[in-house]
Amino acid sequence: MIKLLFIDDQPIILRFLEDIFSDKVKYEIVGSLTQGKLAELWCEEKKPDAIFLDIQIKEDHINGLKIAEIIKRKYPNIKIIMMTGYDEISYLPRAKDIRVDGFLFKSYPESKFIKALDEIIYQGKKVFPDEDLQIPVTHGQTSLTWREIEVLRLICKDYTNKEIASELFVSESTIKRHVEKLLSKTGKTSRAGLVSHAMSGGWIDPSI
Repeated sequence: MIKLLFIDDQPIILRFLEDIFSDKVKYEIVGSLTQGKLAELWCEEKKPDAIFLDIQIKEDHINGLKIAEIIKRKYPNIKIIMMTGYDEISYLPRAKDIRVDGFLFKSYPESKFIKALDEIIYQGKKVFPDEDLQIPVTHGQTSLTWREIEVLRLICKDYTNKEIASELFVSESTIKRHVEKLLSKTGKTSRAGLVSHAMSGGWIDPSI
């Protein structure tokens, strides 16, 4: 029997997951939490095999990615499947960086949730989307690199070049070159234009 923990600040998503994994022969639901700050306590006391965790859950300066990072560090054997309802482009690579086991869009059919869990638990697979999300660039330009996307995300958080360089452990001149490439690829003429381009399309969420 697989012990499952669900964490999402939307009760409707928790009910959706409870319905999917209602087979009491195969699954034991040890918790459905709307508060991410309870995750560590539940992991300690309930010892789930897998957690379905919402990326967008935000409280007390913490979010789903940070919660996943903390749990993976403390309980590396617990499988974590991140969920999102948005096409935010930086979520997936950031989730991979903290070594989560799966990443699902909430729009996926129920069968995909079940299949993903089975592959992660029984086959030891990592399950990530096939979708190749990209921020649109001007004609003839190559797609943004992951590093350029990370720089753009920090620009959207109103970081200066110096602050971005410190955050990414590179020189300020390197960041300036990334910003120049971002402006060239997107056809924008200012940092404000970059921010508007990234956020209006829903590709960057600076709050996470």
